[in-house]
Amino acid sequence: MSFVHYGWLLSPYSAKTRSMMHYKAVPFYDVAPSGLQLYYTLIKPAVGRPIMPTVMTPEGTWLQDSALICDAIEARFVFPSTTPAGPTQRLASELLELWADEWFSLLTLHYRWNVPDNKQWAVGEFARKAFPWLPEFLSRKLAAPVAESMQRYRPIVGITEATQPGIDAFT
Repeated sequence: MSFVHYGWLLSPYSAKTRSMMHYKAVPFYDVAPSGLQLYYTLIKPAVGRPIMPTVMTPEGTWLQDSALICDAIEARFVFPSTTPAGPTQRLASELLELWADEWFSLLTLHYRWNVPDNKQWAVGEFARKAFPWLPEFLSRKLAAPVAESMQRYRPIVGITEATQPGIDAFT
């Protein structure tokens, strides 16, 4: 029996959980949800909202949130361990994960939506995954509102014209 990992390649949190599962040699199928109906008919009823990554265990239990998914995988697949042995190292590891989870999303939002080529690629990926059965020009038009709603998070997390130079310097 295998796990099922639902996530798109452009999702950094899906990359985190997918990498954990590969490293731990977890038997799993990687499913890039194709079409919005999968989000609303499978994932949303299972975890409460259309989000990724999500993982369904062989027993049919659903997991959501990359940190919680990784914790569940670590608990179930002990070797090779991703948890440092010493308490100081464990604390440092937890702090690095928290830092990456909270700050890298800012970097993702900045570089995905403020670099024109990246923005075009991201809209194309959203279109291709959400509406795979439609012609590209139409799927891009339908994906545009989703992309625009994601871009609205930039000022909420502190990405503005004034802060962009600092974000670039930080990177």
